[in-house]
Amino acid sequence: MRGMPPLKALRVFEACIRLGTFTAAARELNVGQPAISHQIQALENDLGLTLFERNGGVINPTAEALAYHARIASALTDIAMATRSLRERASGPSLTLGTYPGLAMFWLMPKLANLRSSDSELSVRVVTAERDEHISLDSVDCAILFGDGRWNGMEARMLIPEVVVPVAAPSVAAKLASLSREDIFGQGPLIHLEDPERRWFNWDDWKSHRARNATVASAGINVSNHGIAIHEALMGHGVTLGWRGVIDDLVSNGLLVEMDDEPLTSERGYYLVGPGDFIKSRLGTELLTALTAEVSLVSPK
Repeated sequence: MRGMPPLKALRVFEACIRLGTFTAAARELNVGQPAISHQIQALENDLGLTLFERNGGVINPTAEALAYHARIASALTDIAMATRSLRERASGPSLTLGTYPGLAMFWLMPKLANLRSSDSELSVRVVTAERDEHISLDSVDCAILFGDGRWNGMEARMLIPEVVVPVAAPSVAAKLASLSREDIFGQGPLIHLEDPERRWFNWDDWKSHRARNATVASAGINVSNHGIAIHEALMGHGVTLGWRGVIDDLVSNGLLVEMDDEPLTSERGYYLVGPGDFIKSRLGTELLTALTAEVSLVSPK
């Protein structure tokens, strides 16, 4: 053990190689980038060689770094699995899952209730954030995230493909039933999701595919996350874009009405994301089964 390098530095090094950048490692470990650089420097000093070549703002792993990572990665995975096993034995099985507020509120919680009913000793903790960078994959067992299925160093399983349709409360839907798509777009009121990165479909996408002749969109209401958008629609305040899979129960119970029979689709979707050792574990398998139960998967087109 005297020959072991600093374990904190090893953890940082593994994240840098797996995620590809110091910035991504800092985000996952929830520290500043200077702390990442400091730990890498400490490991380089301990090993007596350079692990990353610095060229301006670009940092690339050396051949020695890649070879070193290949040797230690499986050992670090074994440590994580052994630690999780001991923690479960000491305090009972537990699950910490990160996701978005709206998805947790309208889709996730009932499914987790089904999971707990099959394992009454399971302790479940859900943490939510509106942006991916605020969900540290290093501090949760897994997460449900929106994307294309590719997360560096992680495994992903599709839960809900992106199938999007305008929805409104029955009273609003009845008032707008005789209007064209263009009139709905112009008169609304529309509920807009603030999404600076334009990751999800928005009303401009719906216009370009379904209401090309529309002019100016209804100003309507601007909200910061899908959960608030759905809540505003349920309250009868306007029309929002809803993701099938998330809104299914609200539609089947008559609380929301789909306003169009031609949804927008893409290759993106909501995925269960986590380390391979968790996804393939007994708990990971049970969680995936619970999350996919009664979910109608629609092939993107």
